[in-house]
Amino acid sequence: MMSRLRLTIFAAIFSVTGCGGPKTSEPPTIRLAAASDLQTVLPQLVEAYRAESTSKVVMSFGASGQLAEQIKAGAPFDLFLAANRKFVDDLAVTGLVRRDSVASYAIGSLVLAIHKDAPDLKGLDDLSRPDVRKIAIANPEFAPYGAAARQALRAAGLWDSLQPKIVLAESVRQTLQYVQTGNVEAGLVSKATANVPGLRVVEIDSKLYDPIIQNLGIVQGTKNPDEAERFRTFLLSEKARAIFSKHGFRLPAKVGP
Repeated sequence: MMSRLRLTIFAAIFSVTGCGGPKTSEPPTIRLAAASDLQTVLPQLVEAYRAESTSKVVMSFGASGQLAEQIKAGAPFDLFLAANRKFVDDLAVTGLVRRDSVASYAIGSLVLAIHKDAPDLKGLDDLSRPDVRKIAIANPEFAPYGAAARQALRAAGLWDSLQPKIVLAESVRQTLQYVQTGNVEAGLVSKATANVPGLRVVEIDSKLYDPIIQNLGIVQGTKNPDEAERFRTFLLSEKARAIFSKHGFRLPAKVGP
């Protein structure tokens, strides 16, 4: 009788704990493919989101076009935050991003960032001065802010004459680094990335380039569709919009959650 009782107790304990003891489930992970101009604002958005979620958020930054290519190659992202509409929309057309998830989350602005020891530049026309030797922009083929920079310089009638001075960076963030280190006197970057010590910033007339409307979308192959949808909803919320605005972004018309 006693041996049967002991066997029953042992079986009950084993069924609860298993041979490895109690197990705790890991929180879900959201993997973000994020445009380089979000490197300052996105960590703050993630911190705000974590106040209402236990999800782990992993951020990968790069030029939007390069991130789009990674998604095409099967990179395991859950959500794509591009610095323009085109790269997200193109992926939606091919079925790699859920069409019903595509939305505009911010509108970027282009500025001229000037190294602290560079000549006193007042605007784009001053880039033609002989004491300005190098000007950085992000590669227009992959980076929306690079495309906007090229468009602005063309509209100002400066693109052809400035070609010998132009240095191409991989992303808008690298463009800023070229200016910070003094490798170039000035660079055309996003307003959201230019708020750093040691630089002077000149606003660029927004009429010189098309609006930089930034879109997001859920990657079709996400393994965490529910969590991706929750984070997408947060990024379109009033709380997130206030954070975007604080970091120099303009806001698109409010959309539903």
